[in-house]
Amino acid sequence: MISWRRAARDRVYGINRRNAELVYAHNPRENYSYADDKQLCKTHLQAHDIPVPETLALCRGLFELDAILTQLDLESEFVVKPASGSGGDGIVVLGKRVPNGWLTSAGHTMSVRGLRTHLANVVFGAYSKELEDQAIVERRIVPHSFFQELWSDGVCDLRIITLKAQPLLAMIRVPTRRSAGRANLHKGGIGVGVDLQSGMTTAARTGSQILTEHPESKQLLIGRHVPHFADALEIAIATARCVPLGYLGVDIAVDATRGPLVLEVNARPGLEIQNVVNMGLGTALRRSVT
Repeated sequence: MISWRRAARDRVYGINRRNAELVYAHNPRENYSYADDKQLCKTHLQAHDIPVPETLALCRGLFELDAILTQLDLESEFVVKPASGSGGDGIVVLGKRVPNGWLTSAGHTMSVRGLRTHLANVVFGAYSKELEDQAIVERRIVPHSFFQELWSDGVCDLRIITLKAQPLLAMIRVPTRRSAGRANLHKGGIGVGVDLQSGMTTAARTGSQILTEHPESKQLLIGRHVPHFADALEIAIATARCVPLGYLGVDIAVDATRGPLVLEVNARPGLEIQNVVNMGLGTALRRSVT
């Protein structure tokens, strides 16, 4: 029994072990801004020809609100996100232009005044741990049909964990009604494990519940080939090579036209992926060096 428990601890990483052996050991504190500041990261990735979503506007303060709102008055299908936010907080997805504003992904209307207030809250740092922030306005991603089938009211993304630019684990994060259309697992999203070699989905769960199909869309989650997975893997590796952080979670969405696009990188990726793919980080690390 003792040897079994010791073997399990060796395979599975907890927060303290992840921090000590992976985060602190491979991610210099002075370089955390490449993960924590989405605009800095995006600019850096573009300079290295890494594909990212199109930027429509960048709001750096209240002095730019009027000009940006005038620009966005002619736009539809865009996303507003805090540059320094985390966990999906402060992200607003706007679609079709309507007389009083825009339709949100939930089917509600956000007025021009409501958008002004939201942009102001973002730059005031309401969704970050800073006293001020920037609001990034991006062209809305149109997901590849494979991901649209899984969940049509949000964007699924691929999270690929890398160490020294070597892929360790991968999963798809799929939104649900419970997660309010967000892909974040801690908010009720579904994690779908992906085999690194074949690009096939192998397992799925939300919290402690094991799944074979999406509980709402009823789409099969297991035994499916992920489109453009090899390309996404190459992009994750290229991202890890150009960012001065050794241990990363690279989040990628697959656009119907542009293919894989890097949404952001995470210097402290969560550990739930081990449960999703049924493999501990310890096992993945050993496999990566054999």
